[in-house]
Amino acid sequence: MKRQTTGGTEDDVDPGMPRSPARSLGILQLLARQPAGQTLSELSVALEAPKTSVLSLLRALHQTGYVKLDGMRYQLGDEARVLGTLIAAQTRFPEVSQLPQIAQPFLRLLAERSGETVFVSCLTDDQLEAVYVARAESNHPIRFMASIGERRPLYSSAGGRALLAFMPAADQAHYIKRLKPVAFTKKTVVDKRAIRDMLVEIRRTGFSMTCDDTHLGVAAFATPIYAHGGHVVAALVIAAPTERLQPKGEQLKRLLGECAATLSLAMGGQAGDA
Repeated sequence: MKRQTTGGTEDDVDPGMPRSPARSLGILQLLARQPAGQTLSELSVALEAPKTSVLSLLRALHQTGYVKLDGMRYQLGDEARVLGTLIAAQTRFPEVSQLPQIAQPFLRLLAERSGETVFVSCLTDDQLEAVYVARAESNHPIRFMASIGERRPLYSSAGGRALLAFMPAADQAHYIKRLKPVAFTKKTVVDKRAIRDMLVEIRRTGFSMTCDDTHLGVAAFATPIYAHGGHVVAALVIAAPTERLQPKGEQLKRLLGECAATLSLAMGGQAGDA
């Protein structure tokens, strides 16, 4: 019997080609067509391969995040979903309204790798505040918590500062002119000249940071997310208790930057496209 695969049959494969890569791709194709997942037995039958061989491949795919296990059923993992999103973005750019849904597997991976809570933050319609539109929580028992839809001031929050720094110059100037800063803590920056200088530095480095600025005991990093044309459409934020975030700041910034760059590609953009 010939097992049908995308673009041909298994018998079409070069006999000199190792079977493992072809079977691994076959597993991902099968799981992509079965959102509820498949068991080891079902995958073995579909692939016409011994269970032991399929199990070995599944273990490797599971360890690398391309497959996850829900009870006895295997499903696509977040790495596979990220890869699919990146492939799709090469032929069709997503709408900005799709960002919260598209970002979810990226956020889960970042939360897992960093051990901290992560968010996507966007401008509100009036461009006066930042609002959380997607999140993935840390598994740490002591963690920063905020809900989707919660708003933060642009001048005192990490996500807000990143959005404000990369706002068109005229819009940024208009915001600062109308701004009446409120000190939420002793560390809140309320001097307008200091805010302007801070925004210049954020634009230069690509990262914003807060440390007890809006909430005591909370620190955060943020960096822009770009869409097609090089437009900043959101900020990627990682937040944690201050005492835990500061010691691993450089590591978290690296992970944040890598995730934001990949998510920007998934949205059809990257820094410097404008």
